[in-house]
Amino acid sequence: MGTWVKQTDQAIYLMSGNTYLEVIPKRPSTTNPKEQVANVSAMKGWFARGDRPRGMTFAIGTGDPEPLPTPPPPGAGDGLLIPDNNQIIVTSDTFFKIRPVQSSGLTSSEKVWVRRGTQLALRYYADGGSDHWRVELADPLGDGNRTLWYVYNLHARLGTEATLTVTRDTLFKREPKPSTSLPNSAKVFVSEAQTFRLKSFRPAADNHTLIELADTTLGPSNETLWYVYNLHASASTGGGTIPRPHDGLQVQTVRDTVFTLRPEAPETLPESQKVAVPRGQVLNIQYYIDQGSDRWLIDLVRPELGDGRATQWYINTQDTKLISAITLTAVTNTVFKAEPIASSSLAPEDKVDIPANTQFSLIGHLPAAGNHAKVRLADTTLGEDEIDTWYAYNPHVRIVGQRQLLQVRGDTIFKTSPALSSELPETDKVLVKSNTVLEISSYSQPEKNHVRVAFKGAFLGSQRRNTWFCYVPDIYIIGTEIGNNPTDQGPPPPPSGSRGMALQFPGFSGTYYSNDPIYWTTQYGDRGNFTWGEALHVNTSTGQYRRPANAEVIYGILRIAKALEDIRKRYGRPVIITSWYRDPATNAAVGGASQSRHLLGDGVDFVVSGRHPYDVYADLDRWWGNQGGLASSRSFTHIDARGYRARWNYDGTGPA
Repeated sequence: MGTWVKQTDQAIYLMSGNTYLEVIPKRPSTTNPKEQVANVSAMKGWFARGDRPRGMTFAIGTGDPEPLPTPPPPGAGDGLLIPDNNQIIVTSDTFFKIRPVQSSGLTSSEKVWVRRGTQLALRYYADGGSDHWRVELADPLGDGNRTLWYVYNLHARLGTEATLTVTRDTLFKREPKPSTSLPNSAKVFVSEAQTFRLKSFRPAADNHTLIELADTTLGPSNETLWYVYNLHASASTGGGTIPRPHDGLQVQTVRDTVFTLRPEAPETLPESQKVAVPRGQVLNIQYYIDQGSDRWLIDLVRPELGDGRATQWYINTQDTKLISAITLTAVTNTVFKAEPIASSSLAPEDKVDIPANTQFSLIGHLPAAGNHAKVRLADTTLGEDEIDTWYAYNPHVRIVGQRQLLQVRGDTIFKTSPALSSELPETDKVLVKSNTVLEISSYSQPEKNHVRVAFKGAFLGSQRRNTWFCYVPDIYIIGTEIGNNPTDQGPPPPPSGSRGMALQFPGFSGTYYSNDPIYWTTQYGDRGNFTWGEALHVNTSTGQYRRPANAEVIYGILRIAKALEDIRKRYGRPVIITSWYRDPATNAAVGGASQSRHLLGDGVDFVVSGRHPYDVYADLDRWWGNQGGLASSRSFTHIDARGYRARWNYDGTGPA
């Protein structure tokens, strides 16, 4: 379609369709009040584009509204990177909470009152869902030892010592909206190259950041708080750009080693193809690719080795460790095993004695049969064959911590939208190789067979985006978010002899009853084993139940109920539901994950009578495959129909 230029009363726009790509604001002339001026130097770039404008329109004095901006593609908002100074500043009296819910729904032991103006030392922060941040403080808050809390994000800002540089003429605004929709009193013109020292900031909506100026005020009311458009500024200190503090993957050398530019033994390569790395060096990486045979290919955040040009290096995993906050501690003398069976049944080379109080860092952990955990060690290998993956008997160990990793199952393309890659320009896609592993910050529900994922510490492609759409069949998510340890309760048993409570569902006509089976006839020709009362947690004595938010929830219940009938047939035993549909308030109250499939109706926690949840997980793993998520705790198994493979072990796994 191409681009074109439009001039209005307030600005000059580079247009594409009915929205603008770039804008040059006008401002009153300092010498002639009847004239306006604009810095048109940015227009040089407009005419250097491949789709350079070939026409211009004028809309002066028409009274028409100003154009709206073209919505940025996912990840385009990563242009303004402001590092915090490891301080969180409380800007309104508020509660720090153990879950991201209304404070009125928490007990006094589940929240701590924090006064406005309080500054707390911060280890990290992340999006906690429901308009909250999930923060880990450097020191405990409240009466106990808890450092992990949720805080309403509008009640806090992050401290910083950065200097903001305006990279093009822009407008600072009192609201994160297009400047053309705001009155003159709510915006102030700021010219290119102006700099401001900052005191605090908070990421905001629509590709904006709220900044607090440290030593100046702007506007008719002398304000210090303004919203800046992310793509019109950068952060710097001492004349140099400040990188965002790395919150992603890190590797550390455990002995003197040699990294290489090719997957070959160091002694076979010339000096220009290798670099010596001393013991103890910590390196920030965007991702790693497991090449097998104790070799990873890592991609450094910055080219800090050798001649300072290469970011990709091959490393020997026996000389390095992946730094991890997940720890396993042996609470008694135990045995790590090559299979999840009794150690007496294993050959000596298939087991390793582990003394009590030994601690290991883990890359990850998953449930396994026989009440075992399958653990991958991050900082060592064990046994004659120097293996890093073992089975540990859960009652003998304590595992603390979580992280979410995305593993690429085959060469794939990450994209800025769920469109065909052939339809996207090269700047909007990036090739990612098979077995690449990246750490996840957050992800959304599937859309058009893609999942939108925000990565931690990984900025890929020519535009250095950290948020991408990933094709569902090509990915595998391992682990779960911190704090995902739901404590839901199953529905009470229904009274016998009646159809139960009458129910009506959005988008469906007719009346349904709580004691009626979801499927009157299953795929096996039998009467269904699961009821609407179980799915919606109906309490006939109080008349309360979890009302479906929309018709999609009902379709989700129908989808997973069919899988439950398969499981019931597979075991020939009762399947007890402990948690099915959760509305958003219930999900937050019971400590569910922010993107829980229970919210969509196709996630279920259940117990197979007479079977340990870990045995159920191990048995269903291969059967469920890529159809969705599967997880386990000591007390239940989880299954969902998200449409791609995800596996995890809940927080709190270990001895009761």
